[in-house]
Amino acid sequence: MLAAVAALGAGTLAGCGGAPEPVATGEVAPGTTVSPPRYLAMVRAAVAAARAASIRLDALPASPTRVQAERAAPGLAAAATRAALAARQLSAARLEDQRLEEQRREIGPLYVALAAALRKAALAAADGDVVAMGQSVNQAAVQAGRIHEASAPGSS
Repeated sequence: MLAAVAALGAGTLAGCGGAPEPVATGEVAPGTTVSPPRYLAMVRAAVAAARAASIRLDALPASPTRVQAERAAPGLAAAATRAALAARQLSAARLEDQRLEEQRREIGPLYVALAAALRKAALAAADGDVVAMGQSVNQAAVQAGRIHEASAPGSS
């Protein structure tokens, strides 16, 4: 259902090439200036969260039943939690490198919106509300597409 997220691996955010460096992964306090390697580690975590969400959503049947939705709820909640952590990290951080800071300002809100849509999908699934879950999954797909566009080479 979120094929756009699966394509995230094809696009790269500025500076995301090469092997990951070991970087501290603790929570970032709002307004904290982070190093480019720490930011790139946060971006990698955000992309991984989006991919994990895609896997969860792609596993849903095209027209799930109430029972299938309810069974999917814990996985959707886990994906939403992971995406929300990534969104918090990206939203809280600041960078001195203006190119990366502009990129962060562009993609941070996209991850916030993705996490919110996933949370709505999880809550609807837990309630067995297949229609609301489908609407939220569609919202997540739109955000995933925007993330993919923002992560395409040359987009920043």
